[in-house]
Amino acid sequence: MDWVIHYRTLHHLHMGLALTSGALFAVRGAGLLARQRWSQHVALRRLSVIIDTGLLITALRLLWELRLNPFVMPWLQMKLAVLPLYIVLGMCAFKYARQQELRALCYLAALACYGFIVSVALTRSPWGLFTAW
Repeated sequence: MDWVIHYRTLHHLHMGLALTSGALFAVRGAGLLARQRWSQHVALRRLSVIIDTGLLITALRLLWELRLNPFVMPWLQMKLAVLPLYIVLGMCAFKYARQQELRALCYLAALACYGFIVSVALTRSPWGLFTAW
């Protein structure tokens, strides 16, 4: 019984961190596109790193607790495959892209990657939101 409570707590924490991370990314990106200086504030950047670190730690802990090998589970493989793309697109949007149009394109593509990763997690299918089609 204690293990079930521990797992549920860890799982809810992971989901909460994932939603918080995505929401913070979306809000900061919208601020960046609106040329708001607050979106690049050091406190928000650090908060983002803290949240994403917690997200990674809870993901690793869940894998450990459930004895899952992400390299043999197709839905986890998909999440791991899309995650670097999400990170690179986010870095492009926030740091490297100089033209506003390219920033917007990278931001929207990163949001699409995030949404797809969430849909893969919810459906536990590598096709994510495309599972029903």
